[in-house]
Amino acid sequence: MSYTEIVSEALELPLSDRLQIVNELVESFNPMKPDVEEKWEEELMERHRLFESGKIQTVSYEEVFGEG
Repeated sequence: MSYTEIVSEALELPLSDRLQIVNELVESFNPMKPDVEEKWEEELMERHRLFESGKIQTVSYEEVFGEG
Protein backbone atom coordinates (compact mmCIF):
# COMPACT_ATOMS: atom_id res chain seq x y z
CA MET A 1 0.00 0.00 0.00
CA SER A 2 1.44 3.38 -0.97
CA TYR A 3 1.77 6.47 1.20
CA THR A 4 -0.98 8.19 -0.82
CA GLU A 5 -3.35 5.25 -0.36
CA ILE A 6 -2.69 5.11 3.37
CA VAL A 7 -3.32 8.84 3.82
CA SER A 8 -6.41 8.73 1.63
CA GLU A 9 -7.92 5.88 3.64
CA ALA A 10 -6.89 7.41 6.96
CA LEU A 11 -8.65 10.67 6.10
CA GLU A 12 -11.89 8.75 5.68
CA LEU A 13 -11.75 7.48 9.27
CA PRO A 14 -13.70 9.11 12.09
CA LEU A 15 -11.87 11.85 13.98
CA SER A 16 -11.33 9.69 17.07
CA ASP A 17 -9.60 7.01 14.99
CA ARG A 18 -7.41 9.59 13.23
CA LEU A 19 -6.41 11.08 16.58
CA GLN A 20 -5.47 7.63 17.86
CA ILE A 21 -3.30 7.05 14.78
CA VAL A 22 -1.59 10.42 15.25
CA ASN A 23 -0.97 9.64 18.91
CA GLU A 24 0.58 6.28 18.11
CA LEU A 25 2.77 7.76 15.38
CA VAL A 26 4.02 10.53 17.67
CA GLU A 27 4.71 8.05 20.48
CA SER A 28 6.71 5.90 18.06
CA PHE A 29 9.31 8.69 17.76
CA ASN A 30 10.05 8.69 21.48
CA PRO A 31 8.36 5.76 23.21
CA MET A 32 7.46 6.32 26.84
CA LYS A 33 8.79 3.84 29.37
CA PRO A 34 5.95 1.66 30.74
CA ASP A 35 6.46 2.81 34.34
CA VAL A 36 6.39 6.48 33.31
CA GLU A 37 3.31 5.93 31.17
CA GLU A 38 1.57 4.24 34.10
CA LYS A 39 2.38 7.17 36.42
CA TRP A 40 1.09 9.68 33.85
CA GLU A 41 -2.13 7.72 33.48
CA GLU A 42 -2.58 7.73 37.26
CA GLU A 43 -1.96 11.49 37.36
CA LEU A 44 -4.42 12.16 34.54
CA MET A 45 -7.11 10.04 36.18
CA GLU A 46 -6.61 11.87 39.49
CA ARG A 47 -6.81 15.28 37.79
CA HIS A 48 -9.98 14.20 36.00
CA ARG A 49 -11.49 12.97 39.28
CA LEU A 50 -10.66 16.28 40.99
CA PHE A 51 -12.13 18.27 38.10
CA GLU A 52 -15.32 16.21 38.03
CA SER A 53 -15.75 16.64 41.80
CA GLY A 54 -15.36 20.42 41.51
CA LYS A 55 -12.19 20.51 43.61
CA ILE A 56 -10.16 22.00 40.76
CA GLN A 57 -11.08 24.14 37.77
CA THR A 58 -9.60 24.66 34.37
CA VAL A 59 -7.65 27.75 33.35
CA SER A 60 -8.20 29.21 29.91
CA TYR A 61 -5.43 29.64 27.35
CA GLU A 62 -5.90 33.39 27.58
CA GLU A 63 -5.41 33.35 31.37
CA VAL A 64 -2.27 31.24 31.12
CA PHE A 65 -0.64 33.17 28.29
CA GLY A 66 -2.09 36.62 29.06
CA GLU A 67 -3.96 36.99 25.80
CA GLY A 68 -7.40 38.41 25.31
